[in-house]
Amino acid sequence: MRYFLNLFSPETYVSFSNSNRDRSGFRLKQKNMAAKVQTGDRFVCYLTKVSRWVGIFEVESTSFIDTTPIFFEKDDPFVVRFQVKPLVAVNCPGWLCG
Repeated sequence: MRYFLNLFSPETYVSFSNSNRDRSGFRLKQKNMAAKVQTGDRFVCYLTKVSRWVGIFEVESTSFIDTTPIFFEKDDPFVVRFQVKPLVAVNCPGWLCG
């Protein structure tokens, strides 16, 4: 099992929190890194701009391309996706998620 960093901005963490919370995504330019991630690895999740650790996800699939909007309603750049299972996930706080 290996660990990889998964960064969220406040905006993308709100979107993730409002989704099924079963997919995480990376930019297309990170496709080579994504190819190294295997089922059973862990994503350690960090919330930028507010400097908080927000979760640990177990990777449940190899990477795949999916353009279905999750993180942004239009032109979502995080299309290199993984099926994930949150092992630890901080609830999106009211000051962030409203």
